Amino acid sequence: MELTSTHLRYLLTIYQLSRVRPEISSAAVAGALGVSRPSVTRMLGILAEKDLVTKERYGKLALTNRGAALARRQLDCVRLLALRLPALGLDLTAREAEEAAQALAAVLPGRCLETL
Repeated sequence: MELTSTHLRYLLTIYQLSRVRPEISSAAVAGALGVSRPSVTRMLGILAEKDLVTKERYGKLALTNRGAALARRQLDCVRLLALRLPALGLDLTAREAEEAAQALAAVLPGRCLETL
């Protein structure tokens, strides 16, 4: 399954929000990502087609088992990359390291992530 960095960003955000509440709203996702609700609605349609999220007509959404498993794997990769970034001598805050690791995990080929 081919996912872009944007797909993964949404998926990780939904996963992190769902750890607090099992069902979340598109407004919560929009707020967390700083994007418009129509953007979230479009992306949710794409993620639903890929069987990663389920959504009800009036806004409640949840990750599918497949979506949650993918998000957990991706989050593990992000955490491992964030731990390794300081070795590069970069002067990053913890938040900056996490954001950089998330971006890197989204664009690295799967074979590279498997070696972490």
